[in-house]
Amino acid sequence: MNIVILGQQGSGKGTQSELLASKFDWVHIDMGRTLREVAKNDTDLGREIYAIQNVTKTLVPSRILQEVLHFKLGSIPREQGIVFDGVPRTLDQAAYIETALRDFGRQLDTVFFINISEEEAIKRISKRWICQSCKAALIMGKDIQTRGVKCPHCQGVISQRIDDTPEGIKKRLEVFTAETLPVIANYQKEGLLIEINGEQEAEKVFSEIIKKLAIE
Repeated sequence: MNIVILGQQGSGKGTQSELLASKFDWVHIDMGRTLREVAKNDTDLGREIYAIQNVTKTLVPSRILQEVLHFKLGSIPREQGIVFDGVPRTLDQAAYIETALRDFGRQLDTVFFINISEEEAIKRISKRWICQSCKAALIMGKDIQTRGVKCPHCQGVISQRIDDTPEGIKKRLEVFTAETLPVIANYQKEGLLIEINGEQEAEKVFSEIIKKLAIE
């Protein structure tokens, strides 16, 4: 099975993708994480992605997505399921993914839209910190209490993403509305879309996804 999980920043799509990949032994393709890793490299491609994500705060062009995604798909056994996290974000990316899946003998089965409000997105992301060592996601007020503390898991240095500010979040949500909502509407027309209320506990969201998938 090959599914896509879409949602606003902070909707928990990454968490749900990880849970699904773990439960069904699927491959979790997190394009956002993959692109951020490439952005750390001192190469033309790395610098270009870094500028897009942290300076202009716009979407990565499809030509870059295609290069990274095609490599990923080619490395996955055909019988193993895939959960796509964070792609497609534009209509042209959706068309490319459909073509790429066919090239590797696959098809898209279901698209989940984990929907939350702008207010909820800003509230969640503003509290989000990341450990630079173990990459654990930490929530201010829950996992950590103040700035400057060490990661409770590995004692690594913690920080926020450069664009995890109210201004940066609003900018990204504007891009989501303009670029990704048409993708969601298109999947709805095709009968592939299932909308989930993302403003629930993660366990409840996961339970609803499992029920909709109707697989064991």
